Amino acid sequence: MKFSSRDRVLAALNHREPDRVPVDLGGTATTLHLKAYLDLLNYFGFSERVCMMDVIAGTVVPSERVLERFHVDTRYVYKCPPEPVEPTPQSELVDAWGIRRRFTGYYYDLVPGSSPLSNAKTVEEVEAYDWPSAEDFGYNLEYMVSEAERLASTDYAIGFPYYVVGSFAHSLLVRGFQQYFSDLIMRPEIAKAIIDKIGSIMVDVIHKYVKPIGKYLDFIFFGDDLGTQDAPMISPKIYRQFVKPNHKRIVEAFKSVSHAKVILHSDGAISPLIEDLIETGIDGINPVQVSAKNMDTKVLKEKYGKKLIFWGAIDTQRILPFGTPEDVRKEVRKRIEDLAPNGGYVLASVHCIQHGVPPENIVAMFDEAIKFGHKFYSHDNI
Repeated sequence: MKFSSRDRVLAALNHREPDRVPVDLGGTATTLHLKAYLDLLNYFGFSERVCMMDVIAGTVVPSERVLERFHVDTRYVYKCPPEPVEPTPQSELVDAWGIRRRFTGYYYDLVPGSSPLSNAKTVEEVEAYDWPSAEDFGYNLEYMVSEAERLASTDYAIGFPYYVVGSFAHSLLVRGFQQYFSDLIMRPEIAKAIIDKIGSIMVDVIHKYVKPIGKYLDFIFFGDDLGTQDAPMISPKIYRQFVKPNHKRIVEAFKSVSHAKVILHSDGAISPLIEDLIETGIDGINPVQVSAKNMDTKVLKEKYGKKLIFWGAIDTQRILPFGTPEDVRKEVRKRIEDLAPNGGYVLASVHCIQHGVPPENIVAMFDEAIKFGHKFYSHDNI
């Protein structure tokens, strides 16, 4: 059988073995930082206009030329037309939530003390806040529909990036980390009011902006960082009480408007939460942060390989920035051997590739993914 990129991704998403391991580049959690991208373009000798994906994170929309060079199987419907790089970044930004960030030279970091609900004392104050509506997040529906229709005529798998947030991480941002962690124990009514409001706004976004393109989508990301390097940020009990109901209704909203697979993006050591995450209805996890505690890919595949798609897993903490190209190739082969049996694996970096990663290592990652990804499913001298 001759596989198109869409066939290849769909086979993997449905836990079947394609002709090779599919590869991804270009999502909000699977792209490159601007400076890494400029180094890559220089390495290839490509001269082209560079467009930003996320100004706050400093990440780019990879060009079609780069995607084709790496044989990338995915394409994304972005929420608005990508804008060229601003020659002089603004020194400070305020987002739709009212969160202030300051430019660091690479990306925008939180301004200390700028969480807009840090001083709220009651549920009434939380409810009285000038919360954003679905229309405030910069979605251009006409563009999205046009792009979805255009991509539907190609052979690529179509995804919706991580724009919808799962509610917990943004509760930390709008309330302040220390304050919200305290709320979970000391003021649960305030914690619940904040997280439920964010969840409701995200459900509105899904119905207003994802529904019109839902029939074109093969996979959908949403995000909620739940882990640190060594453990989840909250206990399974707290997750079940506050976060899980919001994750469940977000997943249900996605599945009510599309037949796409729903992939949760969460960094960190989240293995104690995986059973609960599965119960929310998610189909897969990203980025599979292999450097975090108890995120061993072989163990994860053995325990959850029939229930979850794994998306990512190429280490960005040590191997890509500090390893040699041969180290990168070994990393790619290991993750394919661990995660690709019986399908269910899409290869990508663990979150976005950052400034300082040698272009040679990026090239080694994708070239080995194609070479070994073919060889693995052909069962040729593995």
